[in-house]
Amino acid sequence: MSAMYFETPPAQLTLVSQLAAWLRVARQPAAAEAPVRAARRQSTSRFLGPAKETVGACGCCADRVLSRYVSPQVIDRLMADPDGLSVGGETRDVTVLFADLRGFTALAEAMKDKPRRLNDLINAFLDPMTDIVLAHGGTIDKYMGDCVMAFWGAPYDDPDHAKHAFEAARAMLLAMEDVNRRVRASFAGEVDLPTIRIGIGINSGECVVGALGSRNRFDYSVLGDPVNIASRIEGLCKVYDIPLLIGEETARRLPPEAGLAEIGRLTLRGRTEKQWVFGIAALGAPSEPGQ
Repeated sequence: MSAMYFETPPAQLTLVSQLAAWLRVARQPAAAEAPVRAARRQSTSRFLGPAKETVGACGCCADRVLSRYVSPQVIDRLMADPDGLSVGGETRDVTVLFADLRGFTALAEAMKDKPRRLNDLINAFLDPMTDIVLAHGGTIDKYMGDCVMAFWGAPYDDPDHAKHAFEAARAMLLAMEDVNRRVRASFAGEVDLPTIRIGIGINSGECVVGALGSRNRFDYSVLGDPVNIASRIEGLCKVYDIPLLIGEETARRLPPEAGLAEIGRLTLRGRTEKQWVFGIAALGAPSEPGQ
């Protein structure tokens, strides 16, 4: 990933975790509370109070804020069953995806005198990538400059999370032609931009998922070794000039028709044990989300 980072809506991303947790606590009937539930309500109230205040100040409703970062299917289930979300973290089998702009340093240098337009360019990439994640049932974890991190399999179980993440990755690659067309039209006459390319890394495994962070700030996020492997695999896309690389744990969960091609046992930065990494033999046409 690139070393240059932008501060991308942290307050709203924090609201996602706070609102989701608040929905869970606020909808529990007070009269029916057991002692344990009452204690949990008291212990989480110090975290969730700011969320209610912020929502009131912004004049926005919970589902509207959540819909920018969480798939509609997840929102519907959260609203119907707030108890379905665990506050504080739980172990889940998930698939994690990192999608990163290739050659971002060169892009940033070419636009060093136009920082606002650089931000426009990044948004031209992140907006459609986010839409694709949500359309395929994923959850946005965070934005890191020119990179988006997302995951599947939480807050609700998805037995096909690897398949859905893989389909989202293919859709991202296929969307890049349109992204480049729009960028060229938007920046015509301003700067000579190279073709925008992306690298995507995917991996699966057991992670801790939930409201992670400090008592003053926490995000609904995912943490664990599979996340680190996904990030390292994404970094190899540039090394091997391959747009999509897939970890072994994701590959074993995908059906034969995914058309994977074995790349080899590769050394990931910071790790001593080599990992099997796969690519795709042919990009093909995207599948409809949810199929």
